[in-house]
Amino acid sequence: MTFAGASVGLFGTALAVGGAAIVTLYLLKLKRRRFEVPFVALWDRVLGASEARSLWRKLRRLLSLLIQLAIFAMVVVSLGDPRLRAGADGRTVALVVDQSASMQAEDGAALPGEVAATVSAKRTRLEEAKRAAAELVRGLGDDDEAIVIGLDARPTPRTGLGADARELLSAIDALETVDAPADLDGAMRAAADALRGRSNPTIVLISDGGYDDAALARAIAPAMKGADVRYRPVGGARPVENAAITAFAVRRYRANQTAYEVLVEARSFAQKPIAARLELVQEGEVVEVERLTLAPGQTVTRRYPNLAGEGTRLEARLVADAPAGAKAALDALPVDDRAYAVLPPRKKLRVLLVTKGNLFLEGALLLDENLAVDKVAPGGYDAALAAKHDAVVLDGFVPPAAPPVHALYVDPRGDGSPFPLRGEIKDPLVTELAAEHPLARWLALKDLNITRASRFQLGPGDVAVASSLRQPIIAARDRDGRKVVALGFDLRQSDLPLRVAFPILLVNTLEWFAGSDGGLVASFPTGRPIRLMAPAGATELAVRDAAGVTVRAPVIEGRAPYLAERAGFLDVSATGARTGGGNAPSLVAANLTSPDEARALLRPTLVVDGKTLAAPERGALGVPRALWPLLIFAALALLLVEWWTYNRRVTV
Repeated sequence: MTFAGASVGLFGTALAVGGAAIVTLYLLKLKRRRFEVPFVALWDRVLGASEARSLWRKLRRLLSLLIQLAIFAMVVVSLGDPRLRAGADGRTVALVVDQSASMQAEDGAALPGEVAATVSAKRTRLEEAKRAAAELVRGLGDDDEAIVIGLDARPTPRTGLGADARELLSAIDALETVDAPADLDGAMRAAADALRGRSNPTIVLISDGGYDDAALARAIAPAMKGADVRYRPVGGARPVENAAITAFAVRRYRANQTAYEVLVEARSFAQKPIAARLELVQEGEVVEVERLTLAPGQTVTRRYPNLAGEGTRLEARLVADAPAGAKAALDALPVDDRAYAVLPPRKKLRVLLVTKGNLFLEGALLLDENLAVDKVAPGGYDAALAAKHDAVVLDGFVPPAAPPVHALYVDPRGDGSPFPLRGEIKDPLVTELAAEHPLARWLALKDLNITRASRFQLGPGDVAVASSLRQPIIAARDRDGRKVVALGFDLRQSDLPLRVAFPILLVNTLEWFAGSDGGLVASFPTGRPIRLMAPAGATELAVRDAAGVTVRAPVIEGRAPYLAERAGFLDVSATGARTGGGNAPSLVAANLTSPDEARALLRPTLVVDGKTLAAPERGALGVPRALWPLLIFAALALLLVEWWTYNRRVTV
C-alpha cells in the first residue's frame, strides 16, 4: 500500500496527538452532582445494583473509547490517500498531446457520442485533442497510471506519474497551442524516460501527425523498442485549405533613412484558388494594400519600395476572402496569416572630416542628413578625437598612426598610406570594377577623367575596387574590425565630383563602414533557439513576448539564449548594462516560418518501420486502488453504531 496524500509522518503524528486527546477525555474523573433525598433507605437497592454492575459499566465505557479511536484513526488515515499498489496487469501510460502551431487549424472533429448540435462549427485540433485525452484518462483501468506530456517546442511533463484523474484532467485542460513547430524527438524521449522500468509501458501520441516520414522514424522508432506506441489522430477528414505569409523583411534606404522598402512572400497550401487581401500595417495604420489570387501551391513575392511612416513596428496581414455562398474564408490556420518585422531605427553616422578645404567633399557630406559631420584641419587631428567618431575622412592627409576607426583616405601620399604606393599613372582610365563589392553597388566609372592617380600595392585580403589596366587606383580592406578605403587621386584633379557616381561612392563607403550591406532585415523564426545580442556589461536579458510572458536569460559571451514560442513583437531589456556600452535590440520580431506547420498536414494513420500504429484502448477493470472512500464509509458506519448504542444505553 502507498500513500498519495499527506505523508506517513504527518498523519502518524496526528493519530498520536488526537488519540491521546480522546483517551485523556475518557480518563477524566466523572464529577457527580449533589442531590438531596428525603429517605436514604429508598436508594439502598439502587446503589447496591450500581456497585454490582460497576465493572460492566467500565467495560462499556472502554468500548465507547475504542469506537471513538477507531473513527478518528479512519478519518486521519484517509487524509493520507492510501492506495493499493498497482497490479501486474496495470499499464503505465504517457499521453503526448500535440500543441504545435498546426493544432490551431479550425477543423477539429466531433468525438464519438457527442451531439453534433453541441459541437462548435470551428473547433481547433487542440480542442479535439484535449477532449480525446480526457476521454482516455476517464477510460484508464483501476491498475493504470498515467502522465501528461505537452508536445511543443520544449516538450515537458505536465504532471507526475500517477492515477489521480483530477490532476491529469486539470493538466490537459491547461494545454495551449504555441506558434511554433513541435519537437517530436524531445517529447518521445521524455515519454520513454518516464516509462523506463515501469510495467506495460504505453505511449499515446495525440496529434494531427503533420510530420514527414523521416521525422516520424527518427522520433518514434527508438521509443517503440521499449514501449507500446499508439496513435490517436485529430482533425477533420477534408483537406485543409490554407494560405500563409512565409517571409517578411524590411530595410531602410541608406541614402534616405526616412523611407524603407518591404519584401513579403505569400504561399498557398490549398487545393483551391484563394483570393486574399495583403495589407502592410505600420504602428496600427495601413500603409499598403494589394489584392492577390493564389493558385494551389503558388508562391507570390511582392516588393514594396519607397514606403514612409513613423514607428518601427511593421505587420503584414493576409486576409482571405470567403468563397461565394460560404460563411467563412477557406483559410483554416489564422496564426500564419500575420508576420512581424522591426524597422531598423534611424541612426546618424558620426564622421570626422580632416581637410585643408575641399568644397566638393564638404558639400557631399554635409548634404547627407544621415551624417553628423565634424570638420578639423590636419593640425587639429589626433587619435583621441578620431576615436569619438564612427569614421574618419582624410583628405590629402595621412596621420602618423592609422586611425582607431574606419577610415576613407583621399589621395594618400608618403609612407603612411594604408596601401603601399607603386608609382603613379598619368590620365588613367577605369578598366576594371569589382562589381560584387559593396562599394561598387550602382556605381559607373567607365568614362571617368582623372589627371593622375597613385598605384596601390595590395596585400592578402585587400580588394581592388577600381583598376586601370589591372593597376589598383581605388582599394578597400576589412581587417581586425576596421575598414579602410583609399582613393588614389585628388578629387579636384578629376571630374568625379561632377558625376552622380560621386555621392553614390560616398554613400556606399559610409554604408559599408556602418556595417550595412543593404540586405533586408528579417525577424527570427519561432521554435528555434537563438542568441540575442546584449549590451556591454549586461548580465541578464528579460524578454517579454506578445502574450505578456517574461523570460529571463543569462548573458554568456555577449549573448543570451532564447526560444520564442509566440509570434509577434518581443520587448527586450537588459540588466547590468554599462552606459554607452552598446545597444541591444529593445524590440525584435518572431514569426512562424515553418512550411510544415502552414501545410497543416493531417495523417489519419502513422506507419513507422512498416508497422501501423494502433489506436489506444481503454484500461481493464480491477480492484479500486484508492482506499479513502472505504475508510470514510467505515468511519460513518461506526459513528452510526456509536449513536445507536448510546441511545440504547449500551455504551453508557
